[in-house]
Amino acid sequence: MCHTSGKSKRYKDVSPTHCAASAIERVSKWGIMTGNSDTTFNPNGSLTRAQAVKVLNQLFERPALAEITTSRFKDVPNPHWAIGEIEAAATEKWSNNEKKLHKFG
Repeated sequence: MCHTSGKSKRYKDVSPTHCAASAIERVSKWGIMTGNSDTTFNPNGSLTRAQAVKVLNQLFERPALAEITTSRFKDVPNPHWAIGEIEAAATEKWSNNEKKLHKFG
């Protein structure tokens, strides 16, 4: 379940008439997406795989693995801002039905 942070950001590159303005406001308020900086969101940009993993981790309330500094994936450079996010998503999954943490493999 997503918990609201109670505050939504206003991004200078998201006009009130942008087709995704209300969705951007919601995901910002929920803390799911935080934009590219404190003032920009890049609403017409592409979502990278790393950004998508971070969004999914936020949705599943799965914390990044802060102690991981090297990725097992050859296409993820070291260092990379999302290594902890990627490794968390690759090694764990949450089962709401069983309320247990399971390891893949």
